[in-house]
Formats: sequence, C-alpha cells, structure tokens
Amino acid sequence: MSRAHRWRGVVVIAGLLASGCLFGGSRPAPPLRGYRVLIETHDSLSDYLARALSRKGFTVRRRVRGGSPPTAALVTFIFHELDEPPTLWLNARLADTRSGAIVAAVSAPIDSLGRSAATRAQSLADSFAAHLQRHDLAP
Repeated sequence: MSRAHRWRGVVVIAGLLASGCLFGGSRPAPPLRGYRVLIETHDSLSDYLARALSRKGFTVRRRVRGGSPPTAALVTFIFHELDEPPTLWLNARLADTRSGAIVAAVSAPIDSLGRSAATRAQSLADSFAAHLQRHDLAP
C-alpha cells in the first residue's frame, strides 16, 4: 500500500470519526467541552500526555473519582499493518466513562508523531485541542 493511499485512509477515517458515523451511530457524540480527562496508566506516553493536555487547558485526573463532572477516559493502542513496509499506528480515544461513547479520537502512523514519548504526547494533545477548535469548543 502506498504512502498516499494510507494518508487517504487516514482522512476518510478522520472524517467518519468527526461525523460520528463510525462509533456514535445515529446519535452524535457529545462534545469535549466540560469533560475531565481520565488518564490512569503511568507509562511515559501517558505521563507526558497528561502534562501536555493540562497545558492545553484540559482538566486531567489520574484516578477515578466518584460524583465528578462528565469524564472521558483515555484509551491508547497500537495497530500494526502487515503491508510492506509495515506501519505502526498509534490510536488514542477519549471515551465517556458513563456511556462508553467516543467523544474524540486520534489515529496516526506512530513515526509521524515524533521519535520520543514527549513529542508523541504533544502531537496527540495538539490533535485533541484542534478537534475542539474545529467544533468551536473550549477545553
């Protein structure tokens, strides 16, 4: 699969996620405004991402807290494509802790996000902040 073909796929997936068609069904996903971000894991990417999101104006929690305002839990995973050359994709989702609905998502080839966990975290935080700006929302 060519690089241009992969990027076309990224654009299509991003469009589907933004429209809520892929995960939200016919119900639109709730906006990120007013959400606290829950990042429970303590690996280097998660630690850097918690700091980067905080600097972007998000309220970040590192453990579950009952009775809190709407909260979106961070879920990250890596997808490995088997084409030549193989591509690793880093996927980050913010899912509502009560309904499970995906409220924001970022997917990108891991190499395009930078070499270190700190730069990858900053790229993810920038992408989540851009998601808010596209929808005229404030963190």
